Amino acid sequence: MWKSLIEIVPVWIVEWKKELKRPLTMKEQRAQEAFLAGLKMAKRKTKIPVIAALIGLVGSGKTLVAKDLAPQIGATVLQSDRIRVHLRKQGERYEGAHKIAAHAAMEVLKQGGNVILDSDHAEPKKRKALLAQTRRSEARVIFIRITCDFDVMIGRIITANYRNRPDDFFGGASSKWQGSEHSKGAAVKIREMVRRIPHHYRWEGSDEGGGRWIPRKLTTKIFAVIDTTNSQMWKKTAHGLAERLCTMR
Repeated sequence: MWKSLIEIVPVWIVEWKKELKRPLTMKEQRAQEAFLAGLKMAKRKTKIPVIAALIGLVGSGKTLVAKDLAPQIGATVLQSDRIRVHLRKQGERYEGAHKIAAHAAMEVLKQGGNVILDSDHAEPKKRKALLAQTRRSEARVIFIRITCDFDVMIGRIITANYRNRPDDFFGGASSKWQGSEHSKGAAVKIREMVRRIPHHYRWEGSDEGGGRWIPRKLTTKIFAVIDTTNSQMWKKTAHGLAERLCTMR
């Protein structure tokens, strides 16, 4: 009987539960301390504490939305790329990044603030891990989906500023590309974008030409969707979302 049950349970659920119980390594602890030391925590402006987790492809505008929404609701933005930079400096892998983000979120809540997690929560196991790690808090966890036209996303990636230094997550990453430091950072970021497309979109079309990318349906309830293709339009949407969050009970 037990053997049958084990065969039924997806492997990723078993791995997820193991990861939740795994303590941080010494290097991960040092990365967490450095990350927390650099945070400027804001006082929340909502009636109840909120943890807003973003779902969006690389280049979709997650950071843009996070920075715009944060002051409107009194939130501290926790960027996963910054956490990974600290892990990289410690010579540690990135597996503990989401756990460090969850620990930081709890610290922000204790200080009376809201949290915006500037990280892609497209995978079901990542969303489940967040809910499990924050279940004892009084915060309302919401998921905000960030979408954008593909050409605009690619345009943002290739025109962004990159520096070949440790504190630039993409510019400081290893790559076999031998071009300029700017083009290397863009190449690494495009590589990451391509890798994560299947988590967000599916292609609908024919081999003869034509078609479009269709957003995949998510199993988690989405609190809001913000399309960042048009800067004026998405800021109005974000403002409306902020008003909704500030009056939510």
